[in-house]
Amino acid sequence: MYNRKINICFMGSPKFALKTLDVLYNNENINVDLVVSGKDKKRNRNKFRPTLVKQYALDKGVDVLTPDSVNTDEFLKELTDRKIDFIVVVAFGQLIGEKLLDKFENKIINLHPSSLPKYRGASPIQYTLLNGEKITHATAMLIEKGMDSGDILNQKEYEIKEEDDFISLSEKMSDLGSKAILEAVLNYEEKFAKRIKQDDTKATFTKKIDKKMGKIDWNENKQDIVNKVRAFVEFPKAYFNYKGENIKILKAKAIAKEDSKPSFVYEANKNDLIDIGCKDGAIKVEIIQFPGKKAMDVKSFLLGNDFEKGIYID
Repeated sequence: MYNRKINICFMGSPKFALKTLDVLYNNENINVDLVVSGKDKKRNRNKFRPTLVKQYALDKGVDVLTPDSVNTDEFLKELTDRKIDFIVVVAFGQLIGEKLLDKFENKIINLHPSSLPKYRGASPIQYTLLNGEKITHATAMLIEKGMDSGDILNQKEYEIKEEDDFISLSEKMSDLGSKAILEAVLNYEEKFAKRIKQDDTKATFTKKIDKKMGKIDWNENKQDIVNKVRAFVEFPKAYFNYKGENIKILKAKAIAKEDSKPSFVYEANKNDLIDIGCKDGAIKVEIIQFPGKKAMDVKSFLLGNDFEKGIYID
């Protein structure tokens, strides 16, 4: 396809995007000519720090831009002057407008961590876990005007493990996604010829996660509660109210319990850990976090702290 290195503009900001950038940068057939990322943000001690993607690019000596918008004539000229072949987008955060879509028609490739057309939108990994899916995919897809509705170039399947949570599944999707993107770029003509049009009638959509979604409803099924813990382990964290404080659960498992009583604390000791009833059984809390404290395993917590059993919690 090319008698030279493939010229890439990479757009991304968070940790999730780093693996794909690294894989593209280190491939001998690819030249990452430009990285586009988010603005520096105030972090610890009010110091401005670059995004992880920008810092990677700076360390490698790759040109970086942090425009307010990529949908300007000035930015389009920048890409044209650099003779960019493909734009690769991973967790970038800006919508790609009509000018870029027209200029780079079918040449803007996005990584989406779900089994498209399932779970389009802002929170595909969380919803994959919330709904207890057993299989997911890292999808390399073409960007078009619709929300994650472009044709699929490449997909990598992953069988979700019971112990997977948002953190571990994000890492797996980042790793598999980098492979899906690399294959799509290096074998573009073949992948494009065999591209799969999404069936919009099968599409499902996710929404942005907010804090209130983390509140546990003890009248739900035990597996649904465990799935909420898994999905929200990073943000906002699943939580319940205990004696006026919001207590966060970072790891739990579903257990059987005859004549289950929702929100009832069955056990609270270092041997049995903390068992709380729900609609169809109970959950055993394994990692817990109290306000202002670090997360810790329940056994260690109960060695030095009390947690009342035989009560109902909110």
